[in-house]
Amino acid sequence: MLELFSGYSIDTSALIDLWRRYYPPDIFPSLWKKLEDLVSKGSLIATHKVYEELKKYFDMNDELLKWVKKHKKMFRNLDNDQLTHLSEIIKHYPEFVDSDKTLPEADPFVIALAKSKGWTVVTSERPANPGGRLKIPDVCEKCNIKSVSIIEFFREQGWNF
Repeated sequence: MLELFSGYSIDTSALIDLWRRYYPPDIFPSLWKKLEDLVSKGSLIATHKVYEELKKYFDMNDELLKWVKKHKKMFRNLDNDQLTHLSEIIKHYPEFVDSDKTLPEADPFVIALAKSKGWTVVTSERPANPGGRLKIPDVCEKCNIKSVSIIEFFREQGWNF
């Protein structure tokens, strides 16, 4: 079911890059306030699989993990609509999912969440090189879902710092 307003489904890589690589909250507190405002409005969300990935990568005392726990309402569980889109993604792009894993990583879930809402994906991933393993932007393009980088996301929001 498509939402009436637009929003963003954010990938694990984008959250990690925002926090750790490019825009740490101690240097960019106004950015993090803006992100929190989007979360509180329900227009910046992530699949629960992103939360699970973050818990897998970082220990419980990690500051990013503390932030996501504080904003846990942004994480959405899989529903029937998302499951339908997820099944289609896995069916049509099996090379997108690691075949050696019983459950896929968050990437197809991020796309399924965006597809179910008609929203945009925010990711740090770049399209694959020719012949390379598909990345989030590749599958988004094939599924007619908009994907943006962190900087493009800022521009769409009209943010500058």
